[in-house]
Amino acid sequence: MFLNRVPKVLVAAFCACVILSTLPVGYLLNELSTLRWNVQQLQNMTSDSTRIRAVSNKIDGLITNLEIVTLDPQPAKRAEFIGATDLSLKLLTHSIRQLWDSEANLFKVPQFVKLHELSDKLSADWNAIKPKVINGLSQADKVAFFVKYSNDIKLSRATLEELQDYSKKISDTKVHSSYERLEFSSLLVATGLMIWIAITVCVFIYIFRLLISSQRANHDLASTQTALERRSRQLVEAQRLGKIGDWSYRLGESGARWGDELYELLDYDPETFTPTDRTVQELFIGNGAQLFLDAQSEVLRTGKVKSIDVKFKRGNGTIGDFVLTSKQLTDDNGRTIGIAGTIQDISERKDAEFQLEKLAYYDPLTGLANRAMFHREMNELLKRCERTDAQGALLLLDLDRFKDVNDSLGHAAGDELLTKVSHLISRALGGQHFLSRLGGDEFAIIIADCHELAKIEQVAAEIVTLASEPITLEAGEVNIGTSIGISLLPRDGNNASDLLRHADLALYRAKEEGRGRYAFFEPEMNTAVKFKTGLARDLRHAVSEDFGLEVHYQPQIDVSNENDAVAGFEALMRWNHPKQGPVPPSEFIPIAESSRLICDLGAWILRQSVMQASQWLEAGEPERSIAVNISAAQIWHMDLTKQVEQVLQETNLPPHLLCLELTESLFADHSEAQVRSVLNELKKLGVTLALDDFGTGFSSLGYLTQLPFDKLKIDRIFIDGVATSERAQELLGGIVALGRGLGMTVVGEGAERQEEVDLLRKLGCHVVQGYYFARPTKATEALQFTQKFETAQNNENDLDAYLDDHLLPVAV
Repeated sequence: MFLNRVPKVLVAAFCACVILSTLPVGYLLNELSTLRWNVQQLQNMTSDSTRIRAVSNKIDGLITNLEIVTLDPQPAKRAEFIGATDLSLKLLTHSIRQLWDSEANLFKVPQFVKLHELSDKLSADWNAIKPKVINGLSQADKVAFFVKYSNDIKLSRATLEELQDYSKKISDTKVHSSYERLEFSSLLVATGLMIWIAITVCVFIYIFRLLISSQRANHDLASTQTALERRSRQLVEAQRLGKIGDWSYRLGESGARWGDELYELLDYDPETFTPTDRTVQELFIGNGAQLFLDAQSEVLRTGKVKSIDVKFKRGNGTIGDFVLTSKQLTDDNGRTIGIAGTIQDISERKDAEFQLEKLAYYDPLTGLANRAMFHREMNELLKRCERTDAQGALLLLDLDRFKDVNDSLGHAAGDELLTKVSHLISRALGGQHFLSRLGGDEFAIIIADCHELAKIEQVAAEIVTLASEPITLEAGEVNIGTSIGISLLPRDGNNASDLLRHADLALYRAKEEGRGRYAFFEPEMNTAVKFKTGLARDLRHAVSEDFGLEVHYQPQIDVSNENDAVAGFEALMRWNHPKQGPVPPSEFIPIAESSRLICDLGAWILRQSVMQASQWLEAGEPERSIAVNISAAQIWHMDLTKQVEQVLQETNLPPHLLCLELTESLFADHSEAQVRSVLNELKKLGVTLALDDFGTGFSSLGYLTQLPFDKLKIDRIFIDGVATSERAQELLGGIVALGRGLGMTVVGEGAERQEEVDLLRKLGCHVVQGYYFARPTKATEALQFTQKFETAQNNENDLDAYLDDHLLPVAV
């Protein structure tokens, strides 16, 4: 077929190519002949134009000779010019005749005929007057001769110029026409060639496709048998890769037939193992044999294909998961003669599903149930409570100071801590209760079917005690703890969300009460939390917009010299709520600390108080220190050193006038190495460091000797009522002596009575601060107090009178 179609295509293509090639080429050859003739004509016209320019030059020479002759020169000179004129006329006449005889026939026009006649007339007139010129012309002859010849010569020149213009137009027209015809011819030839090329390409493509089609057909015919042979091998390989083996059973026979792949799949030797009813049923694990018999009965009854998941014991003793598929086996008449099917090993898929379930429902770090599993378990328990009136409890706990361990020792240590805590709690519960990790350091315990509060409290107390013990990590030993919030179900909620929220409120109460304890949910907690949440929102708004916050300054009196003086001020935060009025620091400071808003508050009061101290110096006041309280969160969650350095640079306050006060609770909640590093960096800036609330924490003596504190502030619990207790006086004296012995400035705060101030002065306390001298007030009032107080030092009576006027009543 291919050989019959190819010649026709080739003949048609050849004829088309010959036609398309001959016509444009013939036309182009004709145009080239015409162009060649036009070029010849242009060459002749160019030659004739050259001759015209020569005739023009001769006419110019004739005019020159005529002018000389009319001037009537000397006889000798006259004869010379007469000869030149004769020669010019002869040459002019000869040149015009040559133009007349040219092949171009360009000059067979009226203008040239006129020029020819004028040249003959000039020659005749010259020959007529030449004798007179030889003998000399009279004045009248000169005029007549000049006028006559001048007009004829001018007319000849004008005619000659017309001939030149005519020649140029003819030449331009022929050139333009030749180019146009040449462009058209070229375009026609190019078009013909492009069509010829296109037809040729199409023919070759057509022939190539015929060849490819023929080759494919031959290839398909050649590979059909190979594909059929390979198909059987692929089916066998597919069974092996898919871990599939086939089997069949004919009704009435005692045993089944297994394929070779099935023997290999189940790891049994066909020489020693015979698949009878008994031996096959012994391979099933659990109720697999009964499931298989039921499936066979259904297949025979309905004629449908049935698949079941079963467990088989392999020949090597291992147990695997398999899919067993059964279908009817019929003869050529459609009658059922048995059952056939396949067995596929799905152990890997089952393992993958198990791993996916672990990922979906179990925490990868601790191995505990995750939040999704927690919600599923909680919902099942709530449904059981609805059906059976069962009761239970939800214990929500998180680890105290876990973030500090995570930040100071690294995330690896934090992960190790979470793992060890989860193991400790799991062992304590003993598998009796459901334990899950909800995220971070938050865990949840579900106690099901429990009606006794004592048992719930016992579990919570045991976990609190267990978490409070030291835990050894690779990075060192840590002390954390845990707080627990408890909600009862179904009393405190009929869904997981409400129970979690109520347990979280109870957890918040446990942390407020000092951590390391548990608390049950109570309905009034909702109201308290809403109030604190609103207060926290308003406080954040006050910080962001700098509205309602104030700094009050309490004077610190130097009592170590003969005359008391104001040594400095302590800056204290005050908040005037737009609706509730003044909010005590004891209310809004804990809220700020729990939400980490304390960092923003600390930065704000630091800047405000340092700016105020700098303004007092610029106003000419003596140098007085300014003390600012530093929260533990400022050391742990921000770059305190950089912030202090920036504020000092902006305000130009001498660094030694800034005193940063830190409480002992800082060392209980944070890594000593981190605190030590920050304090050393602050000391390099030149600021003063004070240990506040001394004696209310623990390990105080160790911190005093190891950390770079400059001042020791004695808490007011050691000063209140000290005048009436000898033991309190001895303890206070020991603290003052300790501070002085370490070279520290000792500050007694909270002095409210004259006898307390006198005792502190007697024991050697350097600075006293308290309501006895002044309450914290705004900057203007604090400065007024200072100026009046120091003025009154010059007169003891004036000082007593001043203090009597400003002495505040002391609460009993």
